[in-house]
Amino acid sequence: MRKRASLVTLYVVLLAYSAIILLPLVSLFSASFKPDREVFDANLIPHEPTLAAYRFALEKFPLGRFLFNSLLVSSIVSFGQMLTSALAGYALARVRFPGREALFASVIVLLLVPGEVTFLPLYELVARLGWLDRYEALIVPFLATPMGIFLMRQFFKTLPQDLFDAARIDGAGHLRILWHIALPLARPILGALGALSFLSTWNMYLWPLVVTRSTQMQTIQIGVNMILNEEAARWNVVAAGAVLALLPTLIAFLVAQRQFVRGITLGGLKG
Repeated sequence: MRKRASLVTLYVVLLAYSAIILLPLVSLFSASFKPDREVFDANLIPHEPTLAAYRFALEKFPLGRFLFNSLLVSSIVSFGQMLTSALAGYALARVRFPGREALFASVIVLLLVPGEVTFLPLYELVARLGWLDRYEALIVPFLATPMGIFLMRQFFKTLPQDLFDAARIDGAGHLRILWHIALPLARPILGALGALSFLSTWNMYLWPLVVTRSTQMQTIQIGVNMILNEEAARWNVVAAGAVLALLPTLIAFLVAQRQFVRGITLGGLKG
């Protein structure tokens, strides 16, 4: 009975904590379906739900183009980070070459460097290459990440050496070992890395704001801020724009939730 009571107490605390976290999200969805006269009402369920805010936001602002840009950039960046992290992580973990430890140490140092330090040099490089207001500026600088390389390297180091020795005896090279042995075992880690990469790229605001000029190249986060600046008095329209920006990431997380949780858990256990 004591164990059951403690379990019930734990569930009650977790439910209360979840409700506190979800309340702002529920309020956002509720406000997006409210007409103008109900926006500041305290009720979470609109008396007269309507899609007028969504129609207005989609008609006045090019949110479709913003969503396409964000989806394209986030997908390519997440795939690129998974690819480069897997290749570099395997090389640092399983390939012996001169300077390997020094190279890994440089990866650790890059983990400690704040992004603000490299912002200006990276912008100057992109400008000199003529990539401003182009997809290259939004994609290429983020195709590799030291955190991803570190995670994949640490995971590959935990795999039994016997697997690699047996593959080498059978005549397999490093690429074949990586593709047929290491990557299948690393699917949870890759899934978690891809999800985190997609979310972080999707939510970027300052970098796309600086390197893009035309609305044809801007991302959804800039679009939401555009709505906020021009329609600050109409919170239902602002909420509709925020919901449109949130839905793709929410759907992606719900679809890949099991893989994401497995990857995070496995990474924590292996670490």
